[in-house]
Amino acid sequence: MPREGGREAAPPPGGDVRLACNCKPLAMGENILVTGGAGYIGSHTVLQLLQGGYKAVVIDNLDNSSAVAIDRVQELAGEYGPNLTFHQIDLGDKPALEKLFASIFDAVIHFAGLKAVGESLTRFGELTNSFPSCSASFQLVFSSSATVYGWPKVVPCTEEFALSSANPYGRTKVIRMN
Repeated sequence: MPREGGREAAPPPGGDVRLACNCKPLAMGENILVTGGAGYIGSHTVLQLLQGGYKAVVIDNLDNSSAVAIDRVQELAGEYGPNLTFHQIDLGDKPALEKLFASIFDAVIHFAGLKAVGESLTRFGELTNSFPSCSASFQLVFSSSATVYGWPKVVPCTEEFALSSANPYGRTKVIRMN
């Protein structure tokens, strides 16, 4: 079903999973890495992935989350719970990431980040370098924030809008997107 901008709307439950425009559909059982997977949005996404038949590998440093969220997701996922693997890793720990990226991931969903605007000022360097560079090939979904669009003249915002953040938090998101 088309929506504004000519892109297709999300498929109905049970349909193909597409991680971003122009990506191949993922097959059930594929390995998906979720950074920040113990956070609110990440844990909900991981639960949906597991219930959809995917294998989820979660990394989170637990700065703004808890391992209890991972335990709860495994419990809620029922028979799919064993398809969840958790690693307490900080994205700044390059050796740990290199070891993890020796595994094959079909896709990465990147939710990891600090959520408080104040942290965007005090921990700017950490935020702008928080995703590993690697030679692996996978589909990437980068979770950002509508704040990267500043104060748009029309809403809702679309990905085609110009980036013009109005605060330090938004600027760290823009830097990480480029």
